[in-house]
Amino acid sequence: MKKCFTEITAVLFIVLLTFSMPSISVSGENGESAALTIIHVNDRHGRMNADPYISRLAEEITGNVLIFDAGDSLHGQITANLTRGGAMAELMNAVGYNAMVTGNHEFTFGIERLLELSELMNFPLLAANIKKDGETIFQPYEIFTLPDYKIGVFGIATPETVGASDPRLMTGLVFEDPAETAAAMVKILKAEGCDLIIALAHLGENKLSLPENTSEALAIDGVDIVIDGHSHTSLENGRTVNDTLIVQAGEYAQYIGLVEIIFEGGAAVSKTARLIKTDGEELAADEKIISKIAELDKSVEDVTSQIVGYTPVFLEGERSEVRTRDTNLANIIADSMRFASGAEIAFISGGSIRSSIPAGDITTGHVLTVLPYSNLLVTIEISGAVILEALEHGISLYPEPDGIYPQVSGLFAGFDPDREPGNRITGVSMPDGSPLDINKIYTVAIPEFLAVGGDGYVMFENGGNLVYYGGDADAFSAYLAANPPLSSEAEGRIRVKSENPKTGDALNFGMIFIAALSLPSLIFYLKRTKRHSASTTAK
Repeated sequence: MKKCFTEITAVLFIVLLTFSMPSISVSGENGESAALTIIHVNDRHGRMNADPYISRLAEEITGNVLIFDAGDSLHGQITANLTRGGAMAELMNAVGYNAMVTGNHEFTFGIERLLELSELMNFPLLAANIKKDGETIFQPYEIFTLPDYKIGVFGIATPETVGASDPRLMTGLVFEDPAETAAAMVKILKAEGCDLIIALAHLGENKLSLPENTSEALAIDGVDIVIDGHSHTSLENGRTVNDTLIVQAGEYAQYIGLVEIIFEGGAAVSKTARLIKTDGEELAADEKIISKIAELDKSVEDVTSQIVGYTPVFLEGERSEVRTRDTNLANIIADSMRFASGAEIAFISGGSIRSSIPAGDITTGHVLTVLPYSNLLVTIEISGAVILEALEHGISLYPEPDGIYPQVSGLFAGFDPDREPGNRITGVSMPDGSPLDINKIYTVAIPEFLAVGGDGYVMFENGGNLVYYGGDADAFSAYLAANPPLSSEAEGRIRVKSENPKTGDALNFGMIFIAALSLPSLIFYLKRTKRHSASTTAK
């Protein structure tokens, strides 16, 4: 375990200071100076747009400053993906981050690459609750020693990483209970003489998470602040639970979070939180960091600038849309999977689609932004009963926007959300109008991520005759190059409260599904829908 101690040399304020950005003032209510300002971000998914402002903001604040990242930042956008997280690590070093916690998407490039990236970072990558063979594999905590007090920071990663990531990447990893780990960390950090204890977490406010896997689980005695991520929640002024301040700064670097702490006699007497919009007028940018980002982007420009197609219409791929309904872009992606593989049906989870595409030329950069996971495309042979089971699983959490929501090609389905999950499908038909045959074996194209049970699609694990093709992004690019007509409207391939999906051939599969439902899939569903929880899986 690394034992790193960061010295922040500025002395505590004695009088109220005023500087050029009054809205960024760190003064206390009674003229006392804030002893510490924490700048935090989360769920950037490879976006670099906030970093020039963070760097400048850290320079402008007079006093002690720490910069934290609450996870899901190393992967998601083109430059980050093509450098397998290296560009983000390099940028964060340039800005001067002090610590980061592992988000579930930090594992996209595999555990070995993540360990490599942790060695490239000039700051600790924290996770106290991830173990392999009984040992922590990331640094559990860091202590920051300031002039008159110590700040203890420990990392907590979401146990949902196991279900939201490729299961093969999780082999041998154990994610221990967040609250139990937090309690153990508090004892250690108290023994180290820490005056303030912070949980840097990637848990979230998920309504669909188990209560023990949400940020509130860390609101225990001894934890003063939880700096959180995962659910993409904007907590404008944070929220307090059991005297613990919980903060989170939205998503995609749209906000920068600030926590301002005033100390008296070695104890925190005031903790306040707020968010600053990164496109607001109150922030200035650091030109050195802007130049650094341009340099990193240019290093992959030869790949990203290649034109692979054209669309006369906007192609909808926003997170809130592809996780609750089919869209024109989702339809095209699913069609491209059938096109590349020759399968009868294609199936992809909405969480795999990460962005929209504007009207105009479509570049490799657009494609890699939309499909950033580099999933291999495979075909499997499964029965109509298994396809039905997969559809029921995919719409089981509706109307909550969740990454498991199915996007399909080669079939049409209707479902009634007023029915109990597991018995919602009202009908399934093929493009020619014939009903889905639960006894027939179909060839289905899916990302390999789903073929190994990702997103809880355990019913795909036993598919027969597995055949590998190229990557999902390659299939999409090839389909665009074939110049298909691109529609501005979705086809309604999965319709809400429809007894007539596409053709009018409605089938009530409720009892058949109950008989076909596998026990592992049922267990996954029950875990995901346990009550008293707080946001969506952040795939």
